Amino acid sequence: MLPPPALALGRRHAGLTLIELVVVICIIGVVAALLLDRLRFYQEAAEKAAMESTLGALKSALQLRIAAMLVNGEEAKIESLARANPSAWLSEPPRGYRGEFRADQPVMPRGSWYFDATRGELVYLPDLADHLKIGGAGGKSLRFRVQIEFEPSGRDSAGHRQAFRGMRIVPVTEYAWF
Repeated sequence: MLPPPALALGRRHAGLTLIELVVVICIIGVVAALLLDRLRFYQEAAEKAAMESTLGALKSALQLRIAAMLVNGEEAKIESLARANPSAWLSEPPRGYRGEFRADQPVMPRGSWYFDATRGELVYLPDLADHLKIGGAGGKSLRFRVQIEFEPSGRDSAGHRQAFRGMRIVPVTEYAWF
């Protein structure tokens, strides 16, 4: 009597061999690593968008503050805005705002805003900064200040400042994020 053909050729298993299992695990590992890298990239892009949104709100608040001063005839007080804390112009402080500090570099968690009262600068410490490049020395913090613009001639013949042209919030050092 001849054995059945399946027994003659050897037993076939319905599962994976060890090599197939290792290959599948390696493929899953590579795909997971790529997905996690993309996730981190998108988290950093979202953080940048949130920071720029906060800056946009601060710029709008500055323009509203200037307009209110002009309407109320308080042109002389406009220059004081250059030294003021911009977060005070908002109805509520930005998310992650830690307050005003006079220390050189206070210890803050990443993703925080604070106002450096000694320099008159609003500072943001990014949480994710893999794609952030800051010009000059300054580490990984973004610093912004209120800049006053006057008419091009600067001063009149008597030495008084020329007419106020505008104000804006500008970065202290140039940066590129992405």
